[in-house]
Amino acid sequence: MPRPDPETLDRLADRGWPALEREPLDGWTLRAAAGVTNRANSVLTAGPVADLAAAVDAAERWYAARALPPVFQVSPASPPDLRALLAERGYREHSPTDVLVAERQEVSSVDAHGIRIDDAPGEAWLDTWWSVDGRGGEAERAVAARILTGGPALYASAGDPTAPDAVARLALAGEWGGLYAVATRPEARRRGLARALAEALASAAAEHGVRRLWLQVLADNAAAQALYASLGFRPASTYAYWSAPGMR
Repeated sequence: MPRPDPETLDRLADRGWPALEREPLDGWTLRAAAGVTNRANSVLTAGPVADLAAAVDAAERWYAARALPPVFQVSPASPPDLRALLAERGYREHSPTDVLVAERQEVSSVDAHGIRIDDAPGEAWLDTWWSVDGRGGEAERAVAARILTGGPALYASAGDPTAPDAVARLALAGEWGGLYAVATRPEARRRGLARALAEALASAAAEHGVRRLWLQVLADNAAAQALYASLGFRPASTYAYWSAPGMR
């Protein structure tokens, strides 16, 4: 498949995991969601700004007004001098992430036995995801639920519907589908559930006009990298977050 450009992938990921508050800053987007998740509380820097230093200043003021640390998501679509400027100000890079893409039909499988697909996440779905990936208490979980349901998506689960063993979400963005929130309870791992969920979501997405898939995976997550490669996903872009010392 033709490799999409990094800015397209950055904006798809932003669309698939929408912040609760957003404000444009020239070609950038300021995003906030009460500090829940990096993506929803960072500057999307995919695009030009008239004055780079002034834009960083404005972003720092915007986050300070919300009692949040300034975090910048930096990718190949960001201004080329941004990394050096942030480094000069004491920011440090962390959480390097690969963006992978695949054709939907290559990932889909006709065998979705035992996988449930819903249009919204129930409490049991959220319980499983939060038990694996959640950080915080009930207030943070409520914010995360609003992010998860901020756009059209499909929600897959495996196992007992009242206490799923594994869950995953596919954001729907036109011809693209974004795989998020893949989580398996520790006692249910090594049973192929993450693969089954991804395949089932890819199959179900056909009814929604999805032709291509994307996902983000930490660069050092070897197990997940191997799984997604075996499903047909290939590297297409990268990004990392930049935070000031002590603000990760």
